[in-house]
Amino acid sequence: MVLILIKQILVMLVMMSVGVILFKLGHVDEKGVAQLSNLALYVATPCVVIQSLAIDFDPDRLSTGALVIAFYLGIFFASVAIGRIGCGKADRVGAFAVVFSNAGFVGIPLIQGILGDEWVFYVTMTMVAGTLTFWTYGVYLMSADKTEVSLRKILTNPNLIAVIIGLVLFFAPVELPYVVAKAIAGMANLNTGLGMVILGATLGASNVRLMLADTRLYKAMALRLVVVPLVCIPILMLMPVEFEVRMVMMIISAAPVASATSMLALKYGGDYAYGTGLAVCSTIASMVTMPIVLALAMQVL
Repeated sequence: MVLILIKQILVMLVMMSVGVILFKLGHVDEKGVAQLSNLALYVATPCVVIQSLAIDFDPDRLSTGALVIAFYLGIFFASVAIGRIGCGKADRVGAFAVVFSNAGFVGIPLIQGILGDEWVFYVTMTMVAGTLTFWTYGVYLMSADKTEVSLRKILTNPNLIAVIIGLVLFFAPVELPYVVAKAIAGMANLNTGLGMVILGATLGASNVRLMLADTRLYKAMALRLVVVPLVCIPILMLMPVEFEVRMVMMIISAAPVASATSMLALKYGGDYAYGTGLAVCSTIASMVTMPIVLALAMQVL
């Protein structure tokens, strides 16, 4: 599995390089990157969610999914504590980066490539809780203002809507019409390549030397890429689930910093360059840390 992981990461690295080249040649600018991000966030990823949930009802999958959600919430609270202790109250961007991983752009493609599409089902289970934590604690952490937390934003989030649609299809004894199912599958296929091109273009637009000069970057990255996944291992050892489910949760936990870190930092007056540096550099660093952490996890899970 480690060899498959390394190959998949190399594939993603090649796709990221396409994004860098496109930006450097002027075929994509910063406005274009933002528009592509919206396409991935509001179309491709929700289609992946619906596709993974639009399967025949299985009570065993449902009960395992409930355990996955419980695990996610446990790791969420552990990550909040790690972020607060490691980054301190002043570094809100760093603390956010420790808590929220890029499970959509990086985690899902890896799970699809290593374990198969059927295991993405359990990622979508975490998206229910993840959407709630992101738009509540995440927004509050970045803005330092409770009034910024909006129930409307939670309920109208495309990924949560996709989860609701997917769960209806999961429980209902119906299938999507052929044309609709094929359209969703086609849009879902955009997720991996589009996500990597966006990250590559973001890297191409960034001042790498300035990012690497920020010492806060290394602490937050180490917490996100090493400490959090290592904390997950003993918890996963106690979970009565299949090995593949444990590896799904390890991949999500070991994934790099959420790309939304830079966007929320910009929106709420935080350090945008620092947020971008965390998202981009942690993605590159994860190509080294993830194989090591996951190889370790495979020995004990």
